[in-house]
Amino acid sequence: MRRFPVFLLLTILFFASFFNSTVLFARDLSADAMEYIEVRNERNERVKFSRLIMGTDHLAQEDWYGPNSRKITQQSIEAVLDEAARLGINLFDTSPIYVGDIEYKLGKWLQSYRQKNPGKKIYTLSKGGFPFDLYWAKKVPEGENSYCLLEMLKAKNIMAEGYAALPNVPTGTYASRLFGSKEQIIERVGEELGHTRKNLIGNPTVYLMHRDDGDFINFEPVKRSQNSVKTIMEALSSQNIREKYMFLGWSNWKPHRITRSQTLAKKQSDLARPVFNSPYFSLFEMSERAIHAGGVQVTHEDMQDENFLKGIKIMPYSPLGGISILDRPEPCWENARKVARTKYGQGDPYWKNVYHSIFTCANEERYNRVVKFTEEFNKKHNTSYTVDQMVNAYALAHKRTDFLVIGPITVAQLRRTVAALKLAKMLTKEDLDFLYYGKE
Repeated sequence: MRRFPVFLLLTILFFASFFNSTVLFARDLSADAMEYIEVRNERNERVKFSRLIMGTDHLAQEDWYGPNSRKITQQSIEAVLDEAARLGINLFDTSPIYVGDIEYKLGKWLQSYRQKNPGKKIYTLSKGGFPFDLYWAKKVPEGENSYCLLEMLKAKNIMAEGYAALPNVPTGTYASRLFGSKEQIIERVGEELGHTRKNLIGNPTVYLMHRDDGDFINFEPVKRSQNSVKTIMEALSSQNIREKYMFLGWSNWKPHRITRSQTLAKKQSDLARPVFNSPYFSLFEMSERAIHAGGVQVTHEDMQDENFLKGIKIMPYSPLGGISILDRPEPCWENARKVARTKYGQGDPYWKNVYHSIFTCANEERYNRVVKFTEEFNKKHNTSYTVDQMVNAYALAHKRTDFLVIGPITVAQLRRTVAALKLAKMLTKEDLDFLYYGKE
């Protein structure tokens, strides 16, 4: 299961280039162009993080959307990571479940980089709270699981009465890791966190619960009440867990649950205070079907409201920022949709969601609009920005976008993405409204 990431795809999805004609070279960019925001936790520990966060979800994945695999080496991965650090990015996003054992590879790079650059501060962001993937496990996890999930598995003839084995479980079937008692959550998250600490050769600076409590069958949520936010926070604030990260946050949590966590942290001084929220946010909105199970997005209007989720830093993952499903010959949108439709028809579990989530009529209209807008913007300002830079700038220019998680897989894509920071400062509220709504 992925974020998309991203996500990002991230954390994390259709990152980077719509046009290959414009390349920004290293001489045009420097760490001076990077922006930083200070974040503080309940212990008054403070760190200034770069506004762009380097996502690694697809950095070690040879082929996730095209027929031709690219060659992945540790050297090619490190070249991107080195350049990210050179450009001033100091927070690197990863996860123990991301493709290509990337969390481990990031840890190896970090160890080497810190030895060569002892005075340079580099921080890591990792994630836990991923539900158990029953498609791969072929059995329900030990301990307590939701009654509703178990009954649904039986009703759909996925699990036989009295047996925990799941020989014919469909993809996209998950059991929550944040269900049950405080003690059970500590055990389940602690096991996950143990893998991360081993991979990173140390503690992550930022630790996000990348899903809220919830179960899924064939990517569809199982209808049931959620575990209390208080129980989850008490587990994450227990000494066994709390001593292993500096900053706590949420990813793909709904606003009312985030607000509840803020209220609890104010009332109970023994609780870790969540300081980050990472939802999906892009000009290309998700439809009613999310790009992955449990995906939560925020809207254009949300992110223009300076009081939206006030008191927590928002770090969206965007479908731009690295390699893009729209990196296709003209007509880009049509060709990208054809490839996604083919993947969907082949039963690919990832594209099963993305095809219906992203390739909507509304997003096609926004794509056509941003292409024309970028052309006119470049003529007016004598610039040569690409469409992917414009879409990244769109996300960055919103009032509530504190950070943006990106996912470039080449040095050229990374440089182009960093240049979107400057472009974001040139966009007005009217520009953002036009890109989203069009002319009214």
